[in-house]
Amino acid sequence: MANITIELIRKRSEHNEGEIGTLEEIALHQEDITKIENLQNWCKDLKILLLQSNLISKIENLNKLKQLEYLNLALNCIEKIENLNRCESLNKLDLTMNFIGQLTSVESLKDNIHLKTLYLTGNPCTDYDGYREFVVGTLPQIDLLDGVEVSHHDKLVAKQLLSNVKHKIISQQDLYEKSRLERNKSSKPLKMIDETSSMTDDDDEKSEQDFWNQPSENTPECRVAMALHTRRAQRRQDEAKKTPTVEKRPVKLFADDGRPYNMNRAKLPYELDNAHDRYVLTVQVYKFMDTDEIDVDVQPKYVRVTVRKKILQLVLEDEVKVDESNAKRLIGSKLLEITMPKVKQIIGPVKKQSANKKDTSNQRASKLTDEALDSKNPVEFWNITGERRTTTNIKTVGNEDFVDNSEVPPLE
Repeated sequence: MANITIELIRKRSEHNEGEIGTLEEIALHQEDITKIENLQNWCKDLKILLLQSNLISKIENLNKLKQLEYLNLALNCIEKIENLNRCESLNKLDLTMNFIGQLTSVESLKDNIHLKTLYLTGNPCTDYDGYREFVVGTLPQIDLLDGVEVSHHDKLVAKQLLSNVKHKIISQQDLYEKSRLERNKSSKPLKMIDETSSMTDDDDEKSEQDFWNQPSENTPECRVAMALHTRRAQRRQDEAKKTPTVEKRPVKLFADDGRPYNMNRAKLPYELDNAHDRYVLTVQVYKFMDTDEIDVDVQPKYVRVTVRKKILQLVLEDEVKVDESNAKRLIGSKLLEITMPKVKQIIGPVKKQSANKKDTSNQRASKLTDEALDSKNPVEFWNITGERRTTTNIKTVGNEDFVDNSEVPPLE
């Protein structure tokens, strides 16, 4: 649980440059404060005091705040209205969602003649029969009760019914006190824990599960117990964040010998066009991403694109001119285009047609033309297939000793 300390007040008074003595407004909500203290001595000029969502069980130590106009004590553990009669300038009081069952305690606000707005929504006393008539009749100075305007007619009617309604209210609040005592006796007491206690993970998880699964009443004790368990769970989470985490393995961009690696940790689609005189890298980045989140680094042997701290690095086979390289983002698309001219452009021979080849083609064309002209002559169908060429016998002449042997086949 927390107390109102000088450090807490200075922390919440940054809007006043940390000066406490001249502070007129302070918000101390959701700090699990259990007691109101020190404010009337340190901040006497307070006009607005916000203490909602704490664990305050009693209204006290506010008598010296003569200029206090607005006091918010919603969502606390208050069961009785008291100790506010000295706050002469009090104009608005918010006691929403407390445990006020003693409705007659509103009589302590009779001396607060400037009180115009009062909120008691969510308290047990609002269920009493004649609740509104009693509050309006007891406090005729208020103009707004629980967000509903109080008219002059309502005040006159409440004043006439006040004496009869008061007896009802007293009897109903006595019944509430008795029923509350009986519930406390019959119900299983909540197991209170120390938020700074240390337990094993298994025991802690089991106790937390048992606590949140058990049924409970809407009482101040239950609200305090819930706050203790919540703070304990929050403390464990904070301790877990402080524990050293395993460091991620650093990204290695180069080998031990200085060679750059190819990597795409950004997981972006890309296309690298290797032309004879330049490289053109096209990367598909996010269409609606700010250009400030993109970084391009062109080096002679590699190019690196960093998108939201994720790296795309590509190795280039040929060196490029860094000073002449440029990057542009195409308007209306998600493409990032990086142009990198090469230092040594690839120069190849130009293919030319030879003259002989040209003459040959001309001869072939003229031959086809002649054949087309000859095709105009009439076709002799009986002479389509010409005579078959046969091999003829070769007669040897000039050798007298030559003997023509018929058994020897002729040479072909």
